[in-house]
Formats: sequence, C-alpha cells, structure tokens
Amino acid sequence: PLPAGLSARTFPAKLWRLVNSPRVRSVRWDRRAQGLLIDRSLLERELLSSGHAHGGRGHGPAPVPHTFRATQFRSFVRQLYRYGFHK
Repeated sequence: PLPAGLSARTFPAKLWRLVNSPRVRSVRWDRRAQGLLIDRSLLERELLSSGHAHGGRGHGPAPVPHTFRATQFRSFVRQLYRYGFHK
C-alpha cells in the first residue's frame, strides 16, 4: 500500500510502487532504505518508453509496463529533483 496522503497517479506514488516491486531491478532502496539506487541503463530499458521501443524482448524477464511519461533519463531525473530528491 501507498503511504498515507500519496495520490496514486503522482510521480512519487509510481516511484514508490516501482522501488518496492520485486519485478523492478533498476530502482531500489539503499541499505538503510533512506535513498534510492538507480541503474541508468537498466532503468532506460526497463521503465522508460524509449527503452521499450528498442529490443528488450526475449532477453530476461518481461518488461514492466510503461509507467512514466518521461522517455529520457534526464526527464526522469528532473522529476526526482522536482519532488525533493537530490544526489
């Protein structure tokens, strides 16, 4: 379940579901569950629509359905910054 007060269709809610999903390998919690670890190339293939358009079929698990409007990693990062995430 989502944390209280988090609307299901917002970027933070989508990110929350993905980072807690066993199907998603590109975004995960750090050891203390206080930060995110992101594998850029895997995220592009696994979650961003540009990654789905280029192969990805037949290699490994089925891709996660397109979740974000972003099609480029830099757009994804801008969303993270917009919601208060930082390096």
